Amino acid sequence: MNKTFLLIFFFAATTAFAQKRFSEGTVSFAVATFLNGEKLPDEARSVQMIKGGHFRNDMTSAIGKSITIYDTREGKGAIISEFGSQRILIPLSKENWEDKNVKFQGVEYLFTNETRELIGFKCNKATATLKDGTLVEVYYTKEISTERPEVDVQFGTLPGIALQYAYTKGNMQVSYTANAISFDPVPVQKFDIPSSGYRVLSYEESKKGKRN
Repeated sequence: MNKTFLLIFFFAATTAFAQKRFSEGTVSFAVATFLNGEKLPDEARSVQMIKGGHFRNDMTSAIGKSITIYDTREGKGAIISEFGSQRILIPLSKENWEDKNVKFQGVEYLFTNETRELIGFKCNKATATLKDGTLVEVYYTKEISTERPEVDVQFGTLPGIALQYAYTKGNMQVSYTANAISFDPVPVQKFDIPSSGYRVLSYEESKKGKRN
């Protein structure tokens, strides 16, 4: 057998065995907003959970909480908002989910040689421009692979998990930096959608509200 082939096979096998599979777990991010390069005092926290085809993201700030839940297998989910006395639930269909994430469809990343270490993992930098003109800068680690790319609509096409990313549009930038990752099982109840206690608003109605 050709020695060069053996070396390539050995390298590929070593890389595959060294790479962790992220099919279930939790990643916590510190979220910061910058205006004209200056960091705003209000900080937020994002906790992203994955369990097979289930996805959940809890975004918590000083003014309230927004929870996004989606099941890629059944094609349904919800956005749950709790701001002060307002408790709103917006059901999501497969079509709603695709519309919500349309700016990420077909995104092509430019890979660079720049690296940095985040929570103990070596990360590589990639950049992209979304359909709406938003600039994306992301640091991802090849040491952890995404088992179900369709769950991560933003970074599922990258060869690893994103541990830091920033969106820049105009003079505003929002950055997410991972401060913890867990491979522990996530209770399936975390992906349940409440059946009461919230005012239900359709996805179409929520989009009209954003335009007003």
